[in-house]
Amino acid sequence: MAARYRTEQRWSLLYRVLWRVTQGDSSARMVGDIDGSELHGRIKAVRREAHDLHAFLRFSPLQTSDGPQHVAWFEPAHDVLPWAAGHFAERMGGNSWLIATPEEGVCWDGQDMSYIRPCPPQWRQLAQNAADPGGELWKAYYESTFNPARLNRGVLESNLPVRFWKNLPEGMLIPQLMSRARAGAQRDGQAERVAARSGKRIGRDAKQAD
Repeated sequence: MAARYRTEQRWSLLYRVLWRVTQGDSSARMVGDIDGSELHGRIKAVRREAHDLHAFLRFSPLQTSDGPQHVAWFEPAHDVLPWAAGHFAERMGGNSWLIATPEEGVCWDGQDMSYIRPCPPQWRQLAQNAADPGGELWKAYYESTFNPARLNRGVLESNLPVRFWKNLPEGMLIPQLMSRARAGAQRDGQAERVAARSGKRIGRDAKQAD
């Protein structure tokens, strides 16, 4: 698991831990040890990256008689793709799909999975240029459910890291929604289009007083 962590010192730490363990120093694997702490930190980061891949990867359908039915582009920080891709095979059944990344790609034909490194240029082009017919609908939904009164930028960026925004339909909306929140929508606790409607204006302070 730690070997999937991308760093220039990827193998030196693993070799050092292995050497210490073979020499009888099992503390090298413990969190309280300097090497062990780094080892467990890398494992945690890799697991988090796999979780983010499952959470933030978006498939787009392809209208084609041959090739995958769905494609997706993702930019992982660590080498989690061949390990984490099985998640989608279990959940999408016989539907075929392709995931392309800057370094590697996987393709599921409904029965078997193919892994290729480096990622073929045609796979990258297919995934990056795919149009999602439901993208606009999803953006409308995201905007309508965004609650500016509860905006906490730190929490938002922790749950949805900024590096993923550029590859998500709603990503381009987030800076605008945060800007509106700071400009007054956060005070109203309502989306701008809702706040503009006629009716009683209920501010944030009034809600807390109630």
